[in-house]
Amino acid sequence: MTDIHYILDDRDLARMMEIERASFPSPWPEEDVRQGIQSKNARCLGIFENRTLAGWGMAFVGLWEAHLMTIAVHPDKRRQGLGRKLLRALMQAGADAGAAYMELECREGNLAAQKLYESEGFVRAGVKRGYYQDSGEDACVYVNQDLPEGNEENDPYLVRE
Repeated sequence: MTDIHYILDDRDLARMMEIERASFPSPWPEEDVRQGIQSKNARCLGIFENRTLAGWGMAFVGLWEAHLMTIAVHPDKRRQGLGRKLLRALMQAGADAGAAYMELECREGNLAAQKLYESEGFVRAGVKRGYYQDSGEDACVYVNQDLPEGNEENDPYLVRE
């Protein structure tokens, strides 16, 4: 059984970093991930299978934009739709936080990710030349201006009095 949890915290950090390092040639630095977990502007979601973190994702929300920072699924759990579930949940979380659109960068050579993003309504909007410092690879910029309808009452990060 898979279950998405909206608020990951420092207790999840070691497993998040394990998945991140197994997923990317240049993983996010641990301190950056820790700051994201603690930021009120980040939406950090995890997908669990049998109480074990199988994947996670993070988006930052500011003004009208949700910026997808990462989606990482453990290599043993790929090709099961978990990345798609995380992406959809992050899109909803962004909308619930007030975002009107979502933007992301993706390695030009990551065709599987591009296919996923395009199948979920993202449109290629441009290229950032030499964006990835480890290889000089270009980044494709994708935008989705058709997020699901948001409801701030569903945003677990919203402070209510």
